[in-house]
Amino acid sequence: MTSLRDERKAIISKHPIDRRELTIFLESYSEFVSKFPSGPSCEEIARAAITGSVKGADRLIKKLLSTLQELDAADELPPHPGSSCKSLSDDIYNLRSRFSERVRIGDIAILLEHVTAEPINDESLWSAVYRLFYEDSVPPTTPPRKKSLSPASRDLFLHDLYKDWNRNFVEDALIGLQQQMRDCINDTSEYYAKTLVFVQSSGMGKSRLADSFGRICPMISFVLREHGDGYPPPDHQVRDFMRHMVPTGIRKIATESPLKKGGLDAKEFSERRLASIWNHCLAFAILQASISKCELPVPSLISAYSDSTVNEWVVGQNCAEISLEQLAQLRYEEMKQVNTSNTVDLRSLERISFCDAVVEEAGRIAAQLAEDEEWRHLFNNEEDSAFRIAIKESRHMKALHLVVKNLIGDLEKRQRGNRDDNHLLAVVFDEASSLFYTNGSSSKSDAGRYIALNRIISCLREFPVWFFFLSTESKVEKILPPDIPRPAYEDLYLTSANRSSARRAYRQDPDQKLRVFPPFVAFPLDIEDRRKMRNLADRKAELAKPMVRFSEPKHMAMFGRSLWSAYTSAHQIYDVAKLKIIGGSNEYNPLDKHHVFAVLSFRLALDTCLESTISLPLLRTAVGSFMRVVISMDKRTGFLHTTTPSEPILAQVAMEHLCKADGYWPLSIQTLSQGLLQQGLIEKGLRGELFSRLLLILARDSLRGALGLARILTFTVKDFLLALYAPDHHDFIQMIDVQILQARMNFTHFATTNENLLPGDPTLDLCHDLLRRCAALQLSHNNPAFDQLIPIYFGKDEEEFDRSKCGAIVIQNKNKGAATTPDHIFGEEFAKICPSRQVGKANNQRPIRQKKKYAFTGMNCPILFLLFDLGTEPGASAPVQVSCSTDSGRPPVWAIHSRGHTETAFGCLKTMRVESVVDTFFVASAVERKGVYHQMARRNLVFDQMTRSSRYASPKVDGSGYVEESENDGGQDVDDDRDIQMEDS
Repeated sequence: MTSLRDERKAIISKHPIDRRELTIFLESYSEFVSKFPSGPSCEEIARAAITGSVKGADRLIKKLLSTLQELDAADELPPHPGSSCKSLSDDIYNLRSRFSERVRIGDIAILLEHVTAEPINDESLWSAVYRLFYEDSVPPTTPPRKKSLSPASRDLFLHDLYKDWNRNFVEDALIGLQQQMRDCINDTSEYYAKTLVFVQSSGMGKSRLADSFGRICPMISFVLREHGDGYPPPDHQVRDFMRHMVPTGIRKIATESPLKKGGLDAKEFSERRLASIWNHCLAFAILQASISKCELPVPSLISAYSDSTVNEWVVGQNCAEISLEQLAQLRYEEMKQVNTSNTVDLRSLERISFCDAVVEEAGRIAAQLAEDEEWRHLFNNEEDSAFRIAIKESRHMKALHLVVKNLIGDLEKRQRGNRDDNHLLAVVFDEASSLFYTNGSSSKSDAGRYIALNRIISCLREFPVWFFFLSTESKVEKILPPDIPRPAYEDLYLTSANRSSARRAYRQDPDQKLRVFPPFVAFPLDIEDRRKMRNLADRKAELAKPMVRFSEPKHMAMFGRSLWSAYTSAHQIYDVAKLKIIGGSNEYNPLDKHHVFAVLSFRLALDTCLESTISLPLLRTAVGSFMRVVISMDKRTGFLHTTTPSEPILAQVAMEHLCKADGYWPLSIQTLSQGLLQQGLIEKGLRGELFSRLLLILARDSLRGALGLARILTFTVKDFLLALYAPDHHDFIQMIDVQILQARMNFTHFATTNENLLPGDPTLDLCHDLLRRCAALQLSHNNPAFDQLIPIYFGKDEEEFDRSKCGAIVIQNKNKGAATTPDHIFGEEFAKICPSRQVGKANNQRPIRQKKKYAFTGMNCPILFLLFDLGTEPGASAPVQVSCSTDSGRPPVWAIHSRGHTETAFGCLKTMRVESVVDTFFVASAVERKGVYHQMARRNLVFDQMTRSSRYASPKVDGSGYVEESENDGGQDVDDDRDIQMEDS
């Protein structure tokens, strides 16, 4: 019997489209496009036609439909499924007058691309026409998450991504994935399904990892992303099938005799049951069709069987020399993306054909299931896990098991590298969160389809088949729901149709939950940097690279996510990064807390309060849309441990967003203060570190105006200090050692560490690596002497880099009412250069530079120390004082001691016009000062006090702190700058 698909192909071959038949439309298309300075993309034209935002766009699409309707093939082609018309031509005629109400933007865009392509691919064009007729579709009204590119830019963009995609894959993540899979199976407790969710932000390599896994394990993969400029391109046939709304005919069959349950309203129950039935029909159908159609054509290298399928070939022969990995590679070559030149659809013809075949078969299976009364009865019981138990025991699942067994039986015969690995087949759903929306709707989110798919997958757990779900969008709570019960307000809108499975084990203990595997989040950053540093020749060249090149886009693209290194053009890198850092918006909004959190995180290294559950929605959104990276996820609570990585590209574009307009910095600080800090969402630090980082970044940004450059490669320490401090103090600052003043800097952002600095070579290497990524460093909270480190370089920035010429600016922050001094902190005398020349008094402890753990041992260059006494008022003292160490046996330490936190000391506040908001930020960022009663409670943690005298200290009479007995002077103030102490190893 001839299939409908074969019938269509025969008609299309009989009536090929002559381009001259499209002349009238193509002339109108060229005239329309010429009205715009930069030619609009097909998606932009489609959006304008459907929304009516551009005059003439709707007439252009109507002319296209009229042209297609008149073609000979349209008269003979059958109508779309469910149509009452006699031909496709009649369908197009009926659609023409109401296309803006019934057709989706993405489908019109795809049709336009096929019609305007040269040469025309007839089969693809007519497939695009049939795509227009999904039942009762409503066009999405929300703008796309990513900005559309012009045709020329899009081609270059996709060419770069294709080229990068086919480079050698750094296997770190693949090794981690295989190990996590083994660990999941080696745990003997019962599990729900062989499913792993890849959770990570955009550009981290989720799709590339899944693709690489397909080189070593046979794979069925579907990309469910929306139509747009993303990569890899979507398998839109599969996506649209899985999001198809309930057909009218199926709705009628399933609701003719609604079942009543107790006191529940019969209509409501009927609607829930209908949704459950249809969701599971789609899930069951796509899995069965995918596996039954998973036939791998053998290439011509096996000449005797070049026209056979792998299944047929394996059954007919006993070619043991063809391993599982070789079969995987055959499948991979068939399904991989094609080059972007001279093609509209970036997928291979084999992949397109496979997806078409799967959807056609799945449509048949879904319709049969929906019409099967026995199948519909599986969804009568809404109790926990009742759906799963009923499906698992049904004859339908037995049929699916048989299909899987046939394929796995063939694969098991193959030799494989490690027989302990429990995977013979992988099935991948990329951008799985798109399943939360039905065709034509991008506003109402419903996890029902995704949950149904997982439920069917759970019934296949006995087979060595793994399922990977990849997701970027901030739907983590739905893609991987926590084990603990949802809050009542969240559960209010959930029903049996969209509530996650209860995962009841039902064997020994009915209350036991089946285990869900933890998400996979181990996607390494800095791939390109690692690639070079692991190669001895490249490593030598990289470490000799001049400092001035550290600020070049190509160099900065080595750090952070591998996405940046895919692009050949600096403009492309920056354009994409500018969009992604603010979630695809065209403009940065300094009043939007998500924009502010994202942009300032990549400059100031913001972190959320781990104790605050109200920060979880902020984190989910930041990961889903604003490039924040997941470190781990607590499967029990759903809490995300995240970070903002050191990414020079994102730091650079964040700077450009903040400095684009005069008012953006003050408004951003205001939003950070009122919308994030005062709400308890952001970690403040212990001693004013956050305020200190802000000061230093503001000074850095003020140089853009002072030096008249938007992008500064390097700048001098003198430039930076004159920007940081108020003009009244510039004469003092210029008395600092000229070696320091002429040293070069390049930092654009802060990175963080949880470890203390190590003395000698490790710190020199650290300074070099920080310079290489244009970063400063927020030190660990328990660092004994310093809070921040900014690397500087004493060599010439255009010459080969010399690590021995690395230096440092180190900062300590104080936020107490009484000021301290550099003398006290270092334990040695400092000569006061300006404004007075008296010598300060050192403390009675051993100088920190004599300690074995002093980090800058071995650094021969002078050090600059900035002491910020942020909580004090200058009073009679000078707001800024310069001093220098007097120990002639060691490299000099120059110190700048400032008092207060206003523009009196810091000129950058006035330069950047943030004086009016900085006080609010300072108060919001300051940790609440706690009295002796807080300390009394904390001191019940007895061994947090590491000396006996501190463990037996007494509270001061005035309640200002504790004092411990000392054999030397009768009493030592416990609260007197204990953070400067440093013990020998």
